[in-house]
Amino acid sequence: MVAEAAVTPQTQGTRLRVCVVLPSATRGGAEIWQERLAAAGSRVDLEVIALAEGDAAAQWRRLGVPVTVVPTGTRAKGAPRAVARVAAVLRRSRPDLVLGHGVKAGLVAAAAGAMSGTRSAWVRHDDSFEGGLVRLLDTLVDGRVSSAQRLTTGRPAGLVVPPPLPTGMVSRAEATARLGLADDGLLRVAMATRLAPYKGVDDAIRALAQVDGWALHVYGVADAAYPAEHGRLVALAESLGVAGRVHLHDPVDGVGSLLAAHDALAVLTRADRDARVTGESHSMAAHEALACGVPVVATPPLEQTLGEGCLAVPAGDPAAVAAALVGLTDAAVRARVGAAGREVVAGEDPHAAAEALERHLAAVALRPGAGRVDGPPVSVITTVLGEAEGLGTLLDQLRPQLGPDDEVVVVDGGSRDATVDVARAHAQEDPRVTVVVSPGAGISAGRNIGIERARHDLVACTDVGCEPAAGWLTSLRRAAADHPGALLTGVYDVTATTPLQRALAVTGYPVVEESTHPTPLTRLHGRLFGRAFDPTMPTGRSMALHRDAWREVGGFPEHLATGEDVTFGRAVAQRRPAVLVTDALVTWEQRPTLRSTLRMYYRYGQGSGHSRDALLLARDAARALAYPVGVALVARGGAARGLALAAGALYLSVPALRAARGPQPVRTTLLVAPVSALRDGAKVLGALDGLRHPPDGDA
Repeated sequence: MVAEAAVTPQTQGTRLRVCVVLPSATRGGAEIWQERLAAAGSRVDLEVIALAEGDAAAQWRRLGVPVTVVPTGTRAKGAPRAVARVAAVLRRSRPDLVLGHGVKAGLVAAAAGAMSGTRSAWVRHDDSFEGGLVRLLDTLVDGRVSSAQRLTTGRPAGLVVPPPLPTGMVSRAEATARLGLADDGLLRVAMATRLAPYKGVDDAIRALAQVDGWALHVYGVADAAYPAEHGRLVALAESLGVAGRVHLHDPVDGVGSLLAAHDALAVLTRADRDARVTGESHSMAAHEALACGVPVVATPPLEQTLGEGCLAVPAGDPAAVAAALVGLTDAAVRARVGAAGREVVAGEDPHAAAEALERHLAAVALRPGAGRVDGPPVSVITTVLGEAEGLGTLLDQLRPQLGPDDEVVVVDGGSRDATVDVARAHAQEDPRVTVVVSPGAGISAGRNIGIERARHDLVACTDVGCEPAAGWLTSLRRAAADHPGALLTGVYDVTATTPLQRALAVTGYPVVEESTHPTPLTRLHGRLFGRAFDPTMPTGRSMALHRDAWREVGGFPEHLATGEDVTFGRAVAQRRPAVLVTDALVTWEQRPTLRSTLRMYYRYGQGSGHSRDALLLARDAARALAYPVGVALVARGGAARGLALAAGALYLSVPALRAARGPQPVRTTLLVAPVSALRDGAKVLGALDGLRHPPDGDA
C-alpha cells in the first residue's frame, strides 16, 4: 500500500490513490495501525497530510511516502483555514479518496473532500465524541472503517479492521537484550502508551505500591496535549516510594515485537472527564502482547476482544490491578493466560486485513478492483440485428481486451444484411468469438440466449454503438475478483459535436467525473433528480454479473422492448450487492437528431410503464406534476413563486454548469431548459402509453 510498492505494467495507472489525514504529531496506535496495513498491502499508493509536524509525519517520510503538513493549531478558529489548505492539496493531487483517522482528521477530510470534490472516508479508533459528532461524520463521508467491532454499534455499515500484528516477534532473551533491561529479579509489567492522564499509568504506579516483586516499564509516547504528564508520574512514584521500580522509558520503535521481555502488559484506560473516551476499544499493544504469549491486565471493554488472554479490572482501581499482578506472580497462571492469548490472535493475518481494507476503500472510491492483477475469465455478450458495420467496429475494440480464456458471444436476432458474415469472419480469425443466430430474438432474449451459451459464469454485456475504453473488460474482471457474485454496473459517456447534442447530453445523462469527484451540488442534484450513476440501475452498455444472479431473477425480461436492463438490474440488486465500477467506461453514440432522441426517451418511458416499477414510475410522475405545479406556483406569486423558481433553478443548475464548461457554452446553455422540458415530456408520454398498453404478449 505504500508508495514504493512494486508497480507492474499490469497495475500501472490502475492503482488506487489515497490521501491519509493524520490528526496530530503523535505516533500512537492509530498511526501504527495505518503503517502496518500499508506495509502489508499492495494495491494503493499513499500520500499523507499531517495536521501537525512530529513523529507520525517523520515516520511516513522514512517510508518514502509524500507528506504535507497543514497545522490546525490549538484553537477552533484555525480549523476553517486548515480545511481550505487541505482542500487545496487535494485539488492539486486529485486522489481517488481522502481517509481521515479519528474524529478530528475525519471532519477535516470530509469538509476538505466536499470543497475539492474528493470522496472521503474515516477510521474510528475509539469511542471519543460518542453521539452527535460521530453521527454527523458518518453522514458526511462515503465510507466508514472501525478498528473494533464495538465501535460499529448504531452506525451505518462499514468495515472492521482490527489492529494488525507486527512481523518478527522475538524471544524473551533477545527482547530483553535489545531493550537493555537488567535482571533485577523482579517480574516486569509493561505499558506501551501515550503519556496522557486517562491512559491510567498513575493507576499502575499506585498498584505497584500495593504489591511486591513487580517493576513497571512504561514505553511512553509524549502527548503534546499533556506536556506535564511525565513529571507528574515521576513525582507520584517518588511520593509512593516505588521510584526504583518505575521505569519511564523513551518510546521504542517496534516495542510490540519486544513485549516477550515482560511478564504482563497493562492497558488501564479510564473515562476521565476531559478524555472524551469511555474505554479502550482496541489496543495495538494488547494484541501484540497476546501474540507474544504475554498476559494482559486491561480495563473494560477490552476484555471483549482479548478473551481468555486478559485479566479484566475495573477502570481507575489500583487495588484491582495489584490483585491481578499478585495472581500473575504464579508462573503457571502466566503460562495459562499467555497460551490462551496466543489462541485469540492465532488466525490474524495482516495481509488479509490489508486486502480487506484496500478492497473496501476501492469500493468507496467507486473503483472496485483497482490495483488488482487477477480476476476470473469473462464471457462478453452482445446482441445484434442489422448492424454489420457497427459490429465489426465493436469486435475490433473488444478482441484486444480479451484474455486467453475470455470469449465474446454474438447473438444475431435475424439480420438480413452482412451482420452474421462479419461475426463469422471474426470467429474464423479468433476462436474466442462465438456466433449464435436466433431469428426473432430481441435484446432481452438475445442476452438470455448468449448467457446460456456462455462458457464462463462471469458474463459482461455491451452493445453495438458503444466503444469500450481500453481496460473496460479488465476493470470488470478485477471488480468481480473484489466482489464475487455482485452486480457490477459500469459507466458510459456520450458523444456530442453540436450545441443541440451537447444540450441533450448535459440534461439527459450522468457524468462520470461527478461520481468519482462529486461536489455538494452534484451530490444533491443526483439524489433529487436521478442524474447520477446508480449501481442498482445498470444499462446493457456496460455491466457484468455472475450467471447464478441471472438465473435467480429468471433472466432479462423478454416482454420488455426497452428498459429491460434497468428492470433486470433492479431485480438482481434486491438479492445481491450492487457495485458501481467507474473504470468500466464505454462511449456511446447519441441519436443523430432531436426527433430520434425524443423517440428514444418515449420508448424509455414505455419501458417504465410496462415494467410497473414503482421507482421508475414515481420519477415519471414527478416529471408530469412538476411543470403544471411549477407554472401554477409562479402564477400565484409571492413566496410560492420564489419556491418554484428556486426549484427550477436547482433542476437546471448542474446541466447549465456542464454546458458552460464545454464548447460553445452560450448556445448550449440556452438550449438546456427547452431540451429538458422536451425530454421530460417525451418520457412522461411514453410512461402513460406503457401503462395503458401492455407489452406484446401480456395483453
